[in-house]
Amino acid sequence: MSVALVTGAARQRGIGRATALRLARDGHDVACLDIARPYEEAPAHGVASGGDLDSVVAEIEALGRRAIAVRADVSDEDEVTAAVAAGSEALGTITLVANVAGGSGPGFGFGPLIAVPAAEFRRVLDVNVTGTWLVSKACAARMVAAGVGGRICNVSSQAGKRGFPLLGAYCAAKAAVILLTQTMAMELGPSGIAVNAVCPGTVDTELTNAGGILQQTFGESILREIPLGRFQTAEEIAATIGWLLSDDARAITGEAVNASAGQTMV
Repeated sequence: MSVALVTGAARQRGIGRATALRLARDGHDVACLDIARPYEEAPAHGVASGGDLDSVVAEIEALGRRAIAVRADVSDEDEVTAAVAAGSEALGTITLVANVAGGSGPGFGFGPLIAVPAAEFRRVLDVNVTGTWLVSKACAARMVAAGVGGRICNVSSQAGKRGFPLLGAYCAAKAAVILLTQTMAMELGPSGIAVNAVCPGTVDTELTNAGGILQQTFGESILREIPLGRFQTAEEIAATIGWLLSDDARAITGEAVNASAGQTMV
C-alpha cells in the first residue's frame, strides 16, 4: 500500500488524527505531522497541537501499519522539508498527502476585521495557506522526482465559499486554499498527481468546541442552518478525505468537495 502524510495529526478529536487513523485502516502507512507544542509553549504561533503524536503512532501501529511522528511548524519551510525527509526515509516515498493543519480562534485572527491585529491575520494565512503549499510542495517534488503519481487533499472549509462575521481572516485563507488546490491540480496533473480539497461545515472537534462552547453559545442558531440538523464529526470528514485519496476518486482533481451536511448551500 501507499505511504501517507497527515498534518495536524495530534489533536484529540481532531480531523487530522481521525484522518491518520482512517488512512491506516485503509491499509496505508502514515507519517503523522504536527507542531506538537502545548499552547503555553507556543503563544506566538496562535496554534498548537494540544495532543500527543506518539499516541497516534501507537494507535496506527496497533492496526498493523507502520507510522512515524514528525514535528514541524507547517509555515516554516526548513521544518517542513526536514519533516517530509524524515517521513520518507522511515516509510518510503509519500504519495498521499492530507493537509489538515490550520484553523482560527481567539488570539488567532478571530474578531471583526477592523480590529484583528495584522500579525494575527498574517499568521492565519501562514498556517492555513502557506503551510498547505509548503507541505504539498515538499511532497510533490519527491513524487515527481521518483516518477510516481500521487494524491493530495487540502482541507478548506465552507468558510472558503461564504463569508462569516468574526472569521474574515479564516475565510480569506480557506478561499485561497481552494484556488491553490485548483492551480496545483493543473500544474501537477501531467505528473499523475491529483489535488482536491474538502470543505467541512461545522465539525464537533476539540478545536471548535473546547468546553462545549460551540453548542452552548451557537448551537441552536448553527443547527438551524444545517439541512441535516447536526454537526459533522471528525470521522465523517476523514472518510471524505480518505475517499479523495483513494483510487475510487482517480477521475477527480481540482475539486472543492463540500462535506457540510448541506450547510454550505444555505
